[in-house]
Amino acid sequence: MEHYRLIPRYGDGMGHNPKYRFWTRENWAGYAPTIHDMVRRDWSLTLRCHVCRLEIAADPQKIIRERGRAYSPWGKSARCPRLHCHGRMTLEAYDPRSGFKIDV
Repeated sequence: MEHYRLIPRYGDGMGHNPKYRFWTRENWAGYAPTIHDMVRRDWSLTLRCHVCRLEIAADPQKIIRERGRAYSPWGKSARCPRLHCHGRMTLEAYDPRSGFKIDV
């Protein structure tokens, strides 16, 4: 039996860094507290409704134009744009350095 296959892996091997595995939401919020910091770190942003499962790619440059560079999206939500859905859209960020998705 090959033992190296029994060792747990962190994600799919595509850039997952075990250093970030135990980070809490507060750690991530301190790492990239504003939308400008998220753009600077090349995070990709997705808006997601947890009721109807609608996903929309967020344009961070548009957010910066409308809200300013110092806008902090942490803990904020918006109404879902889908007709007859009463859910709330939350922001999900993907950090390519760590390979983790973060619920903002």
